[in-house]
Amino acid sequence: MRGDVEIRDPADRLDALWEATRPVEPSAQAWDRVWASVADDLDRLPASTAQVVAATGREGLFVHPPSPILARRPLAVGAAAAAVVLAQAAAILLAVGLSWYGADREPAAPSQPQVATGEVRIEEGQFVLIRSNADTVQAIDLSAQLGTGGVDAWYLVYNLLESMTNPLAMSE
Repeated sequence: MRGDVEIRDPADRLDALWEATRPVEPSAQAWDRVWASVADDLDRLPASTAQVVAATGREGLFVHPPSPILARRPLAVGAAAAAVVLAQAAAILLAVGLSWYGADREPAAPSQPQVATGEVRIEEGQFVLIRSNADTVQAIDLSAQLGTGGVDAWYLVYNLLESMTNPLAMSE
């Protein structure tokens, strides 16, 4: 179809492809041979089917004999059936998983972390807490919260509680 004009309608494209690749139809004699073979096979009943007809007394009953492969290899048949069931379960699980998370979603590109910079001036003896988020930098003066001598009062409480747990006796 490369030399032809491009056909845009999918149905017309399919029809053109079928016409280009259509097999030759069998002759009337070939069909007659096929149907004669099928009729001969249906006329010949296997011995096991004749026994079933004799046992049941009903001529219209047709029972297909069990396959010799099934009789010889029951584990192989069971394994094949289990493989088919597991393959179907895996296909369903894959379809559900892809639809759940979205198969066409692209992995997110790692974003550059935003860093805020700023200038902080700290005087001598000043106790400062510096906080930074993505937008701003804050300098909080904690000097007013310090106790006497520039020591945080909570450190003094901690030292007091720590000394209570293990009293230390000094002797000379």
